[in-house]
Amino acid sequence: MMVSTLEYSATLARPGSIHLICAGLGRTGTLSLTEALEILQYNPYHYIGDFKHGHASTWADLADGKCSADDVVDLIVRDGYDAVLENPTCDIYRDILKRFPEAKVVLTVRDSPEKFEASWKTLFETMVVTEEPFKLWPWYPSFFGWIPLFRQLKKIRYFMGTTHLKLEPGSLTHGWRQKPSGWIADQYVRHNQDVIDHVPSDQLLIFNVKEGWKPLCDFLGCEVPNQEFPHSKVNDARALKRMRTFFLIVIYGWVPAVAATAVGTFLAGRRMMLQDHKRA
Repeated sequence: MMVSTLEYSATLARPGSIHLICAGLGRTGTLSLTEALEILQYNPYHYIGDFKHGHASTWADLADGKCSADDVVDLIVRDGYDAVLENPTCDIYRDILKRFPEAKVVLTVRDSPEKFEASWKTLFETMVVTEEPFKLWPWYPSFFGWIPLFRQLKKIRYFMGTTHLKLEPGSLTHGWRQKPSGWIADQYVRHNQDVIDHVPSDQLLIFNVKEGWKPLCDFLGCEVPNQEFPHSKVNDARALKRMRTFFLIVIYGWVPAVAATAVGTFLAGRRMMLQDHKRA
C-alpha cells in the first residue's frame, strides 16, 4: 500500500534504528541515491557521514581491529542516521542487517561490471594522490600525510574488501594495479552475489539509479515525489579528474614559489656581497 510523503516521514521518525541498508559498492550511484533518500525524508549516512560527526577515527580503529562493527553502528544510530550507503558501510552490511533484521536493502548496480571497473579505477587514481610520498623527496610524506583525517581515510580504504570478500588489506583500492584487467569487475560481481545470497528476496531491491523513482518508491511503499530523480555530478569522472588536479596543486604548487624565493634570495645576497666587495 502506498502512503503519502507525510505519512511515510512519520514511519521513519523512530530514533535508534536503521530502516534502509544500501549495500551497493561505491561508484554505483550511491550519491544520487543519497539525494533521493533525502527527498524521501530519510537521514542517509553516505560514505562515513560526510565527516559531520568525526566518525573517521572509529572507522580507522575498526580497520586496525581496535573496535567492532557494532561500535561503528552505535555511532551511526546515535547521530540520528536511518539509512546507510557506500563503502565502508557496505563492507559491514551483514553486521547491520543482523542488528536490524527488518531493514530493507537496496543493491545499487551499474550497467555492467566493466562500467563499474572503469569508474572505480578513476576514483582511486584520484584518491591515491593524497597517500603518495612527496615525489621530490620520496622519504618525505606529502602535505596530506601530515593531516590526521587523511591518515585515517587511508586506513579505511585498506579495510574495504576485507570482510565478506576476504581480500588482503588494500587489494580493492590499491592492489588492483597489479591485477589483470577485469579483476575489479570480478570483485563487483562477487560482492553483489554475496548480497543476493544473504538478504531475503522480499527485503531486497536490485536498483540502477537510471530507473528513477518508481521501482525505489514501490519497494519502499511511498508515493513518487513530484520532482525529477536526482543524478549527482559531484563525483563523476570529470569532477574526479578536476579533484586530482587540485590535489596535485596542493602538494606541489608551492614548489615554484619556494624555488623562486630561494633564487631571489640568493641573487639578492650575491648583489650585496658584490657591493660590499666594491666598497672595500
